Amino acid sequence: MRRSLLTVEDLSVRFQTEGGVVQAVTGLSFELQRGRTLAVVGESGSGKSATGLALLGLHNRQRTEVTGRVEFDGTDLVPLDERAVSAFRGARIAMVFQDALTALSPYHTVERQLTDGYRRRTGAGRQQARARAVEMLNRVGIPDPARRVAEYPHEFSGGMRQRVMIAMALMGEPDLVIADEPTTALDVTVQAQILDLLADLQAESQLAILLITHDLGVVSGVAHDVMVMYGGRCVEYGPTADVLAAPEHPYTAGLLRSVPTLHGDADAELLAIPGSPPNLLDPPPGCAFHPRCDARLRVAGDRCATTVPELTALPLPDASVRRLRACHLLLERSTAS
Repeated sequence: MRRSLLTVEDLSVRFQTEGGVVQAVTGLSFELQRGRTLAVVGESGSGKSATGLALLGLHNRQRTEVTGRVEFDGTDLVPLDERAVSAFRGARIAMVFQDALTALSPYHTVERQLTDGYRRRTGAGRQQARARAVEMLNRVGIPDPARRVAEYPHEFSGGMRQRVMIAMALMGEPDLVIADEPTTALDVTVQAQILDLLADLQAESQLAILLITHDLGVVSGVAHDVMVMYGGRCVEYGPTADVLAAPEHPYTAGLLRSVPTLHGDADAELLAIPGSPPNLLDPPPGCAFHPRCDARLRVAGDRCATTVPELTALPLPDASVRRLRACHLLLERSTAS
């Protein structure tokens, strides 16, 4: 097997707030290879975006503690200082933020925003950088890029602004793109265009993509693998088609039950997951999903309420398929069998 481009081991992220310490991410481990897309799925507050920011060292270092290992192409990024990490940003790892209108400055032209970082990293002159910006805008499908590069973000539609964000990410020809909710607030037609664009770019250059999203429809269309997060932990991991067809964690199953489908019963009731996500300032003991889980009564004793379930491999006939889950119900099931 090829060496993974990105290997994350036991990643934890803690924020210091006025109310106390927030344990945003706990013990997260995963790998990502070139040419593959890993989707990170979960509700707001599950730790998805905190993970993406930690990979790039974008958290406030004075108020955030990041531990574990983030090995990118053989280099552990966690212990590096700001200057050393910044050498990877844009050049090797890039990020597409979810709200392009907020991420882009309203006071500067698209050209300025695409070329400033590129010029600092490469030493390119203004004309060379402008030519590169026009090339990237053309590559992401913006018409008349030589003219539009001189315009401001408010002169672009929402979908076109998202394309500008992708062009900005591609300026340095990165190996890894972290896309944080890249289709949020876009209509379904534009969503499909953006996702098709990412897939085409990946096919051209073997990009590795870490796709952060809450939209399972997006996941099913573009991701090779999916990692489901809840309460700052991974609760299920595996090939996208397998996880969506046969979820092994009650939370994943709950997410799927709450999503309408094109091929199901039009009158079928959508079942929301009851309750609220855990307070990470004071997380509950045991399984974080336990208070909301409709399967907890089928587990013997108080294990769900007292013991955090370990992320373990699911035994499968095909050894090449890797499925992981963190659920006492499955432990009970396998023990009974």
